[in-house]
Amino acid sequence: MKNFVISFIVILLQLTDIQGYAQKWKTGDISVTVQENHILISYRDVLKLDIVSFSFNYTDPLSMTMEKSSKDSCILSLTYPSWVNFSRPVNEQSASIIISPVSRGIRFTGSPSWARKVSVRLADQQEHYFGVVQNLVPDNRKSPDLRGKTVDVMVEGEQTGYSENFSSVWSAFYFSNKGYASFFDTYSQGKYQFAVNGMTNLTHKTGNLNWYVFFGSENDSILNAYYQVIGKPKFLPLWACGTTVWRDENKGGSEEILSDIQKFTELKIPLTAWMVDRPYSDGSNGWSEMNFNEKLFPRPEQWIKKLNHTYHVKFLTWVGPMTFKDKEFPGLIGGTMNYMDLTNPAAVDEFEKRLKTRQYVYGVQGHKMDRADEYLPVYHTWYDGTNNLNYDQNNKYVYLYARVIDKILSDTWGSDHFNYARAAYQRCQPYLSALWGGDSRSCFEGLKGNIANSMRCSFMGFPVWGSDVGGYLGEGRIDEGLYIRWLQFGAWSGFFEVKIDGAGGRGEDRPPWKYSAILQQVFRNLCEQRRALIPYIYSLSATSSVNGPLMKPLAYVYRNDSVTWPIWDEYMFGNAFLVAPVTDTLNYRNVYLPEGRWRDYYNHTKEFKGNTTIRYSAPMDKIPVFIKENTIYVTGNIYAGSTLNWDPDYDKKQEYIIHVIPGNSGDSCRFMLIDFPGDNQEVLIKAGTSGKKTEIQIDPLAINAKVRLLTARKPSIVVVNGKLTPFNYNSDNQTIDVNIAKNNKVVLVVE
Repeated sequence: MKNFVISFIVILLQLTDIQGYAQKWKTGDISVTVQENHILISYRDVLKLDIVSFSFNYTDPLSMTMEKSSKDSCILSLTYPSWVNFSRPVNEQSASIIISPVSRGIRFTGSPSWARKVSVRLADQQEHYFGVVQNLVPDNRKSPDLRGKTVDVMVEGEQTGYSENFSSVWSAFYFSNKGYASFFDTYSQGKYQFAVNGMTNLTHKTGNLNWYVFFGSENDSILNAYYQVIGKPKFLPLWACGTTVWRDENKGGSEEILSDIQKFTELKIPLTAWMVDRPYSDGSNGWSEMNFNEKLFPRPEQWIKKLNHTYHVKFLTWVGPMTFKDKEFPGLIGGTMNYMDLTNPAAVDEFEKRLKTRQYVYGVQGHKMDRADEYLPVYHTWYDGTNNLNYDQNNKYVYLYARVIDKILSDTWGSDHFNYARAAYQRCQPYLSALWGGDSRSCFEGLKGNIANSMRCSFMGFPVWGSDVGGYLGEGRIDEGLYIRWLQFGAWSGFFEVKIDGAGGRGEDRPPWKYSAILQQVFRNLCEQRRALIPYIYSLSATSSVNGPLMKPLAYVYRNDSVTWPIWDEYMFGNAFLVAPVTDTLNYRNVYLPEGRWRDYYNHTKEFKGNTTIRYSAPMDKIPVFIKENTIYVTGNIYAGSTLNWDPDYDKKQEYIIHVIPGNSGDSCRFMLIDFPGDNQEVLIKAGTSGKKTEIQIDPLAINAKVRLLTARKPSIVVVNGKLTPFNYNSDNQTIDVNIAKNNKVVLVVE
């Protein structure tokens, strides 16, 4: 009896706040309080969300109580007015919602049998919201801050009236600057109203509540919790970290592709991949047979082999999940484009058979995944029973497309393949290598729109993003200044791909050899820079589940700095670089530098203090790029690509360069290098500063390395593993270089 009384008192105390007569439940750092029909959620004793109601069928509950509680969950009991349910007896007007802990957050679930719509209504706490949609809805504003906006959470096709077309990424996931993220795990269409009339309202066309809230001291840890639910982002092969080039149409067939690559080789512009767009096949719209047309692309086993082994360039093709006018394909949904039913095994099997036997057998190692977001016929029941009763076909289809293509590629190539798409929805991350920003216009407005797109995608948790450098919609040749500025942005993007003709092959081409020597030199320098940054980009991609997206909006990194909230044209590239693309014809731009200290990428000796806006000179050969102090980044020679055509000994020069930009005394930093030559082992690099001493620790590497440390004075002592070691000091750059032998754990001390 005594034990029963004690247990009863414990439960009573767990549920009741004696002072406020509120019911409480706590899990780790998160507490949930039910008070006056509100649910108050706090993280580390700071209020984060005030849930006004969980509404079903657009109706708020009459009452809400916390019925049961344990360390693993608590149950809310809600009652609704009788008219909330039009099809069932009056007594079926109750609902139960289970709250359960997840990594760094909590999950709310509930599925009343009578519910058809679900809404979460949150009181406005003057917060700012980031994520949900890639394109610049609702008012073509480039700012990623959605406060005061209403957004439809539904994959759609062409977004007419905006500064870019077919930017088709959505997600029921967003960040708040208050230090949490919201994730509604559903494919059902939604409508989100952010701080409209004093309320934030999240509505989905389903009766199934499946809502997560994640918390963290910084947004990388919040994304990590999100990825633990949906799966880690997909692996990016090393060769996809370089430069990819393509034409919208190869009217000259395979000979034109080989000729283009030969000319890039003559200009010594390094490439790592080439993509052929439709039409290249037989069948409807030059695609449905999924083979290589015998007239324009004969003997693919020969010319693709030449791409791979003579020019050292990987090869990709365009794919789509439809057959256009061709109905000779099993498991078609129908409609104007004859989309495949990707839940139908017969359709998937035929898709797989054609790609494997007509493409992969010749060396195709990846795809540009187009369409999936246009003219998808709804109100047609799929093979697995999916229909549009929950309005989920548009969102679910792009997920299925990513999953199917990933599986087909993986079955042949393992992880050594690459697929990028323009249309995506949440849960695509484990199946897509990258996104690209849709059919942007070939003008500065198109460039601006694409930069803004990239920031929104990062907030949605898509870590690798790129654009059609130069734009897609145009008549061929573009202004040289625009071309250079877009190349510069592309080289500092997660995925760097360049388009060298107009849409549909119209107008004059725009490969670099049809422009000035200045553009050719910029093109070459950027591709060489990109090749040198491959160790950094590869490592960022492979660790994105922990370290976040490659292109981090300033408001993502500095969420408490209100100046960053509307900024769309600056971002962190990893944790080391701040990039500010130039988006007009001027030779300068204003750049906001957040807190901390910053170094000029082109001249490390130039230092800038943060929390200020500066005017930075940006002639045509550079854009503003800054390195954050107290960071590490790695460059080096680990992948040659087409460089082997003019430098056959390149592979013998493999080396890492570990750049250390120390902070103040007491600061420390780290970088996780994914050591490709060492079978992708994780190699931790750490640096710390104490007074005039900097200590750098490096786990064993598979190839030789060089540590390049920024220091304003020539050191008096440099010690490696307790022994004095020689070093080179460059007084102009204020750096020392210390050679590090492979396969050794190293402690480097510089005083």
